[in-house]
Amino acid sequence: MANNTTEEVDDGIYLQLPLGFTIFELSLQIFIGLFGSIGNAISCATIIRRPKVFSAMSQYLLSLAFADLGVLMFILPIIILRAQFPFEWVLGRFVCLYVTPCLETFYGASVWSITIIAVERYANIAWKEIRIGGRRSLKRSRFIVIAIWLLSFATRSIQPLVHGEYNSSFRTCGHTLTMTSRRIIVTVKFILHYLLPLSIIAFCYRRIGKMVSKRTRKFQDETAKPSDVRESSSMVNSKAILHQTKKTQQILRPLVVLFALTMLPLNVFDLVAVYWQDLIYVSFYKILILIVAISTFTNSAADPLVYCAVSREFRTEVRSLLPHCFQTHPKKRKQSNSTSLAKTTRSKEIHLTRVSTRLDTQF
Repeated sequence: MANNTTEEVDDGIYLQLPLGFTIFELSLQIFIGLFGSIGNAISCATIIRRPKVFSAMSQYLLSLAFADLGVLMFILPIIILRAQFPFEWVLGRFVCLYVTPCLETFYGASVWSITIIAVERYANIAWKEIRIGGRRSLKRSRFIVIAIWLLSFATRSIQPLVHGEYNSSFRTCGHTLTMTSRRIIVTVKFILHYLLPLSIIAFCYRRIGKMVSKRTRKFQDETAKPSDVRESSSMVNSKAILHQTKKTQQILRPLVVLFALTMLPLNVFDLVAVYWQDLIYVSFYKILILIVAISTFTNSAADPLVYCAVSREFRTEVRSLLPHCFQTHPKKRKQSNSTSLAKTTRSKEIHLTRVSTRLDTQF
């Protein structure tokens, strides 16, 4: 009886979308999930493959890739099901009360890993003295990564674990919080996982922009000196620092734009939903869910492109990793090498024979 009522309510209040649009919607979300999962899996394999790649930045990249994998592989299917069945929870009690709350940790870890990457890039430019080399740097980065995941679990998972509620009669998954408490929690999450990270990333970008202007003027002043002083070591250092600063600015620009645009719909949707409880009964509610899902998961799927922009070591390792997937069998490779070598030797012999014949005819 409850299922029949749910279907009637679902069919009665929501827009009846064409079958072609539904197929396109599901295909687009599956494509984003597959593309992002493959990209982040390659990122994890690239970083883990060689220990030498484990610089301080690579620790944050691995954290971000792992968090995005969790978002795309586990949260994306749940969101698709929630969009298709908005009034009914079809995954059972255990997933509602224990699995889904723990998966929320991936969101926070992804957001703050991006933020730490921006801070690390800015710190490498602004305060080179904090770039502690060797084991101490790795210990510092690992401590920060662990702190990111623990704080993400504390701010996003503990509350639904404690206050989650599953109604077996109507097959719904919700919470036992009062509306006031719910609004406070959602507002705090909006600040901690959107406004604050975005402000930090934007601050880093703005400060680096000022440093680019300052160091450009300094470099121009040094180039205006006489030619005998122009090739000094200080000028070479200034040029290298200016190049690195501009490169970091170019990296943070798409990072700010990507994070601000793709994570805004999710956070605004959560705020509106908690302050306007009738949002779920709006006729275009499923379309809103689609927009939120596509924007959020695009952020996770596009992060591997950010890795390539951030780390030169990462780009090099990806180039060296991908050919291994298409290598032939060692025996076949040896046979092909020996065959090509024999062909090369034979062509050289033919060429030498022709040259000697021409010399004999000339003399």
